[in-house]
Amino acid sequence: MVFEEMAHPSPQEFSQALTVLTDAFWPTPLFSQYLFPHSKALTRLFLETQLIYSLKAGRVFAAKDERGYVVACALWSTPSTPEFTLRTVLRLGLGLKTAWLALRAPLAARRIAELFRLLDRYAPDTAVATLEFLSSARKGAGAELVRHNMAAFPGQTLYVESIVSKNDHAFYRQFGFETFARVDFHGTDYAFMLLSPGANSPA
Repeated sequence: MVFEEMAHPSPQEFSQALTVLTDAFWPTPLFSQYLFPHSKALTRLFLETQLIYSLKAGRVFAAKDERGYVVACALWSTPSTPEFTLRTVLRLGLGLKTAWLALRAPLAARRIAELFRLLDRYAPDTAVATLEFLSSARKGAGAELVRHNMAAFPGQTLYVESIVSKNDHAFYRQFGFETFARVDFHGTDYAFMLLSPGANSPA
């Protein structure tokens, strides 16, 4: 596999990354049962806004297979990334997509706002680089991409909000992330995890 930062993806690369993200998160109860019940299209639209946000205000990394297809994708925010607020949405040109999502699914918009309030409550006080979304379409690609990303943030405290399952939490523990808080969000087990600077080098 080839690992690279996607600063300016081609339309094909963008579409492939978005598909990998959607296919990974849609099956989770948080997305398919709570945020966007029975609507994979709305899940894709939400993740599209998050991908654009990360490309414009954070960092996006991808793993590609031997054919050059994106098989894993990681969206990061940095200490300088602005919060995902209305002002940021408008400044980054995401107003129309966000408004369309809110108009099509007002209940989903309220639930997303509820989720963001929860995440803000547990966010670390210190400056961190945050792994916002990680998805993989090939076994092992996600783990290799995380190791690659750890080397891209030398000396930086890393943070992740692990949402899928206890196995998902164990996935991040293998890299040295430690849980500092746990909470249930409508049936989803959230673990808030940190990795201190001394440990963030590839294994």
